[in-house]
Amino acid sequence: MKAGTLTKALSVSVLVLAAVAAQASGVLGSNLVVNGDAESGAGGNGNAIVAAPGFLSSGSFTVVSYAAGGGFPAARDPGPSSRGSNFFAGGPNAPQSSATQSFDVSSILGLIDGGAVSFELAAYLGGFSSQQDNAMLTATFLGASGDVLGAGSVGPVTHTDRGNATGLLLRQTSGAVPVGTRFIDLQLTLTRQAGSYNDGYADNLSLVLSAVPESSTIAMLGSGLAVLGLCRRRRHAGLAVDGRHEPKV
Repeated sequence: MKAGTLTKALSVSVLVLAAVAAQASGVLGSNLVVNGDAESGAGGNGNAIVAAPGFLSSGSFTVVSYAAGGGFPAARDPGPSSRGSNFFAGGPNAPQSSATQSFDVSSILGLIDGGAVSFELAAYLGGFSSQQDNAMLTATFLGASGDVLGAGSVGPVTHTDRGNATGLLLRQTSGAVPVGTRFIDLQLTLTRQAGSYNDGYADNLSLVLSAVPESSTIAMLGSGLAVLGLCRRRRHAGLAVDGRHEPKV
């Protein structure tokens, strides 16, 4: 194997080891969203504003119980099978509400800049009856200086999508994390289109990053490690021949 190929194999080794370390630290392979299922605390009746731990919010963003009644989504309505007790809502007297989180992913910059990280963004989104109130979840990828490098979004789920029935439907998307990404901003936006209550609803928000080495990359890693072993054996053999590593007698 040529020196350039060996160098490439060594680089791949570093990336794979970085992926293992990142996985162990929880950056890869797990949901980055804190309290994405709205279960960190009790939900309200929809009229009072209940804070959602983990989020910075605006408008009347609130946490509502599936047992609230009064036309809010209930356990029998369309939604996640593992929905827990609560969901997010836009809240009373709010044309638009939002909730945000930010994630520092600079610990895996080597993988990101090697084009070896993908993302999957998902959420259950919905609204009330035939009203057009809705929700959208967006992940924005930022560089070290805060420059926007790209974005991915899911939603909105329209009243037509829901068949004019109250409930939440799964929406998901995936793609490559842009090279240069150091931070990811997540924003849930709930928009009122009718009535006085913002009936944009959301639950089970999820953002998962994954390492995506190609099969050829894995093969290169194996070849590189094999060549490293061969080089070491040859080095030892060479030392014995030129007399710098004399065998014992």
